[in-house]
Amino acid sequence: MEKKIATEIFDFATESTEDTEGKTNFNISDLPSSAGLVFFTDNQGQPIALLTTANIRRTVKNKLAEQQEKTKRADLKSITAKIYYKVCVCKFRLAITHYDAVKRLFAKNYNDYITLVWPWYVTVNVNDKIPFFTVTKKPALKDAEKILGPFPTQKSAAGFVNVLEDVYKLCRKREHVNNGRSCPYMQMDACVGVCAGKISTDDYKKIIEQAFDAGAEPEKAIENFQTEMQKAAKELQFEKAAALKKRIDKLAALKKPAYKWTRDLRKLKIVHIDKSFKIKEQGSKKKKQTFAVFVMNAFGIIDAGDLVWDNPDVIKSIVNKGLEELPTEADENTLEKFSIVTYFLYRSKPPGEWVDNLKFQIEDLKFGMA
Repeated sequence: MEKKIATEIFDFATESTEDTEGKTNFNISDLPSSAGLVFFTDNQGQPIALLTTANIRRTVKNKLAEQQEKTKRADLKSITAKIYYKVCVCKFRLAITHYDAVKRLFAKNYNDYITLVWPWYVTVNVNDKIPFFTVTKKPALKDAEKILGPFPTQKSAAGFVNVLEDVYKLCRKREHVNNGRSCPYMQMDACVGVCAGKISTDDYKKIIEQAFDAGAEPEKAIENFQTEMQKAAKELQFEKAAALKKRIDKLAALKKPAYKWTRDLRKLKIVHIDKSFKIKEQGSKKKKQTFAVFVMNAFGIIDAGDLVWDNPDVIKSIVNKGLEELPTEADENTLEKFSIVTYFLYRSKPPGEWVDNLKFQIEDLKFGMA
């Protein structure tokens, strides 16, 4: 590992010294008690350990005091020559910083040093002869592939697909598509029967598009069905109205908390704001709170830095500018890094504020951060 990489990642470092008895020591009292990233290296500059911590000083002290009597490993203190560290108060920024540091420090083997919780997605390729919704962890992100997500679990993604299949009577049996056989779902009038030629593939693709749109915006689909239902009732078409009511009730399941962040993945944009450092302004003894501001989508994360809340309009302008500048194309690591975002989205109590950009109101966030 080049020392240059470590100095580029970390803001500070402390080196070991030897006392009169030849024992290795570190001046731990000089280390900050803030949250951040800690990196231990040996006298050759080779990595020993990279850690995130809520308290840099305490973690370094505890790690150097650990004994390895029951193992063949050397005590960390005896092999550590230098400790790099970076203060990072915002938990999301710390997670992203850790990911980037692992990739740079451990290069090709970085996957051995980090655990990522991948979300799930639902994909459908409209160019297929007979399109099917598929649950996957790693969509291809090709132009023809439509993607709904993210989902916290495979079960939640599969349940989402089941709702769309029920509401839009989609084909569920791939094995029957090419042999012209009908399946039990068609016999029960739970499928439109594309496999048996009851409708054309072009018409079926239009239904797939409708189902995808409903998955991306279930509230809008429900409103459309409600309009149709009211019209049918006025025209005394009670069976049609009852059938539409059933579709509405089924689609309501897509408004569960598990689907809070499920969108057309290419349109999903998120704003995250959380407390960061406190700073002392010139001429004032009182410290002022700053806030870390991020905008992100599935293709990238923009860190707008740490801002004070003196002028909410300025923050709103920065956020809107970031939303416009977000990338729209994927690279090989796009969804890997996005998995860090989704980990925070689906935590029971994620730190700070996480807001869909369509619902972003700076005034609401101001009161939430008070």
